[in-house]
Amino acid sequence: MSRLARVAAAGAMAAALAGCMSFGQQAPQRYYVLDAPAGGSTAAGSAPRSSTLLVAPATASSFYETQDIAYSRAPGVRAHYQYHSWTERPSRRITELVVARLERAGQFKAVVPALSGVRGDVVLNLHLAELYHDAADAPGSARVELAAELIDPARRTLLARRTFERAAPAKSYDAPGAVRAFDQAVATLLDDIAAWVDAVVPR
Repeated sequence: MSRLARVAAAGAMAAALAGCMSFGQQAPQRYYVLDAPAGGSTAAGSAPRSSTLLVAPATASSFYETQDIAYSRAPGVRAHYQYHSWTERPSRRITELVVARLERAGQFKAVVPALSGVRGDVVLNLHLAELYHDAADAPGSARVELAAELIDPARRTLLARRTFERAAPAKSYDAPGAVRAFDQAVATLLDDIAAWVDAVVPR
């Protein structure tokens, strides 16, 4: 293959990854719901705590505080897909998914958003540090990193802090394939958080 042909092939791959190719026409904007397959539940025989868990709205690194879907083709480099977006900011959606997952686990009397006005016994804070399609090699993988901490608001003490990381292989070398992998990675990460919360918070 000539040098010119190699350059053209590399350019075509980069354009396809960014979602720019549409046979001469601008591609339509597509929106995806960040979701997670249902995880496990509380262990058989375990009774829920009498306490209420509050889940604070997740924060996010500024680059990820957007509906744009991120990808990376080299370490330390990030970009956004042009014609592919989330239906809402991932930090907001992850908060909803965490509340739903912990409710389903049945570990507490109640699991509610911290902004609901309900008084709680433990607060779960979340920070989305990474959420991107690692596309250095085809088809790449979806990577998620979420920092969590559990606070006792009455005593104003930190119960525990941990960072969770998960990855799942992309189904294809594009945004739609990465979205399916994000769903799987987030689902596994939610199970990790549920198990950690159950192990840390006293009964």
